[in-house]
Amino acid sequence: MVVVTVVVMVVVVVTVVSSKRDLQLYPVMVYIHGESYEWNSGNPYDGSVLAAYGKVVVVTVNFRLGVLGFLNTNENPYLRSITNYGLMDQIAALHWLKGNIAVFGGDPDRVTVFGHGTGAACINFLMTSKAVPQSPGLFHRAILMSGSSLAPWSLVSNPTRYTRQLAREVNCSHTPLGDELKKCLRTKSLHVIMQAQVEVPEYYYAFGPTVDGVVIDTDFDTDRPSYINRLRSYDLVFGVTPSDAFFTFNDDDVKTGFEMDKQNKILRTFIRNTYNYHLTEIMATVINEYTDWERPMRHPITTREETLALLSDALYGAPVMHTGNLHSHASSKTFLYVFDYQTKNGDFEQQRLGCVHGEELPYVWGAPLVDSLAHFPTNYTQAEVKLSETVLNYWVTFARTGMISHPLMSPSFTPSGAPSEPEGPTTDRNPEKNRARTLEWPEYSGQRQRYIELDLKPRIRTHYRSHQLSFWLRLVPQLHHAGKDAPETHHHLENHNDWNSYRGFVRSEPVTRVILPPETTTEATTTRQYNVSAVLQSTPASPDGSNGTRLRTHASLSDGFAAYSTALSVTIAIGCSLLILNVLIFAGVYYQRDKSRMEAKKVAENGGLLAPANSISGDMHTPPTPSMAVKTEVVTRLGSGGAKAPPSTPMTQTAHLPPPEFADYPSQAPHYGTAHGVSHLHTLPRGGLAKVTTSDGQKQPGSASLTLSVPRAPPPPQVPTHSSESQPLLKQTSFTLTSPHTSTPSKSPTKESNVGELRV
Repeated sequence: MVVVTVVVMVVVVVTVVSSKRDLQLYPVMVYIHGESYEWNSGNPYDGSVLAAYGKVVVVTVNFRLGVLGFLNTNENPYLRSITNYGLMDQIAALHWLKGNIAVFGGDPDRVTVFGHGTGAACINFLMTSKAVPQSPGLFHRAILMSGSSLAPWSLVSNPTRYTRQLAREVNCSHTPLGDELKKCLRTKSLHVIMQAQVEVPEYYYAFGPTVDGVVIDTDFDTDRPSYINRLRSYDLVFGVTPSDAFFTFNDDDVKTGFEMDKQNKILRTFIRNTYNYHLTEIMATVINEYTDWERPMRHPITTREETLALLSDALYGAPVMHTGNLHSHASSKTFLYVFDYQTKNGDFEQQRLGCVHGEELPYVWGAPLVDSLAHFPTNYTQAEVKLSETVLNYWVTFARTGMISHPLMSPSFTPSGAPSEPEGPTTDRNPEKNRARTLEWPEYSGQRQRYIELDLKPRIRTHYRSHQLSFWLRLVPQLHHAGKDAPETHHHLENHNDWNSYRGFVRSEPVTRVILPPETTTEATTTRQYNVSAVLQSTPASPDGSNGTRLRTHASLSDGFAAYSTALSVTIAIGCSLLILNVLIFAGVYYQRDKSRMEAKKVAENGGLLAPANSISGDMHTPPTPSMAVKTEVVTRLGSGGAKAPPSTPMTQTAHLPPPEFADYPSQAPHYGTAHGVSHLHTLPRGGLAKVTTSDGQKQPGSASLTLSVPRAPPPPQVPTHSSESQPLLKQTSFTLTSPHTSTPSKSPTKESNVGELRV
């Protein structure tokens, strides 16, 4: 069994009056080293200058790394099992400091943890871990320098793949994963284990923090309220440098640059190792975003700079900014910095690359204030000394109060460690000289995004590379989703299995199986968080199929095409049905409209409304004029016996008025006699009301009045007066002008006649 040793180095420099020495407790700053999950140590970092200048207690911690610190033999990540031994070492060191730091003059209630690179990612994991108690907390503030738990390299995906490779290298491949494999590995020497060769994808780690359900929750989701609530418990300073991805290039790349062909290989390797879905679309979008299309000729140095900016934004800038945005929504004590100064006589000054990964560390530890400090460069300029003092002031003020809007001014530092003047604001009255040391650092918010740019002349800026970082935080996650019915080959790059088209080692095929928690039945098809490495990759089945892990296999190529064909057939059938229905509706509407048009045409040709068959007008046709209906009742006397004929049937006649040019009506019609059996008929002006009465001058009951134009009546014929014996059999004739809709018959005459006659 591996024995764990936690080495804690505490450097305490007390610079206050001796009478207060035993009463005052100083802020504690704990450093978690970075560089890699597999190597490095806290020993090279000398905290004497930081402790003396800032009057704080500085602690550096060593913890287990590599296979000893992060070996994961648990195939099912949803089963709780301790695998993050390196993180557990850090938690143990913080527990020890909580109970013992007061002996060294440190204040256990003012503990600030700061780290760089992978160390910053570890701190971020601790900030959101359930294994770290919140009250009383083991630490209270955090400084993340170029690192975040949301970075794609921070969390190892599919760790059992590398565990199996290690087992093969040390002859333990016959042992299943779990406790049996641990027993086999304990029989091997440390030298044999450390010499084992494991293939690691470019830009990532084989052994690092993994989801174990103890330190890192199985549901590691930034959208969960519990994640935000834990994050808000701490004050935060976070920041980056413009060229954080510098160490992904070799010496030749740095000195001479490279052509587009090599850039294409680098991008293919990065995209295949980072994403699982729609790789071709993501790569085309990335190239379009980071290519300067205004330059017709591209120099190799320009190509290298574009690639460096791309990788720096994707691996460091975007995830660190995402962490800061989440924290700023939950707490107001959030501060962002961008260290953008390249040391004049530093290790990278000749490369013209800007500030590279880790170049801010000498200024944080105070190396420019002394001749030499640990492994940092020497021979700093006076301006660089002032820059280091500025950084120290900000860091120490944050450790003291949690706020750095108004940094506390420290005295000028001398190599001996003694202050040259009393503590307090500087007495120098030159405003330009002290501008950098007194510049107010505003708080960061997701809306305004104000930050401080740490340079020889610090300044306040807003929205650091907002367009490029939004590309990685918004657009790429939208492109990176599984797709419901897309076959696996759709997500491959062009020449996907051509190993000469990549630079460095690439992982195997993208995810084909997703391990689900025991209670989960719904498959998630979209990666909601930026940490794409949290998506589990393909995992071979264990030899014995233990742990009862439920696996869901994605659709194969043929299944994908079958599903697509079925959906296409259903869509076509529905479309054809709707098309036929529309054609039938159109035909019906067209037929009805044509029928109406033909009927109207036929009526126009017949001169108006057609007369009924029993019309007294016979077959005569007249031009269409306003019409009126005439009802007559004829009573005849048949023979002399006085027998009554059966009641006659009312006849309806459509009579037409003459054209308007023949209708010349006088205002008063002449009166004619009634000896001929015709009632007095008065002509009316146009639009007048015509009334018809009986021979006795009474209005016919049931008759209706109609407004119409009546032509001038012709004069009656002059006939001699005959005796009653020679008169025709017609006794009385009555007729009533009615509207066509009046159905009430006219009143029958009181006397009968043998012959009915209609006179006008």
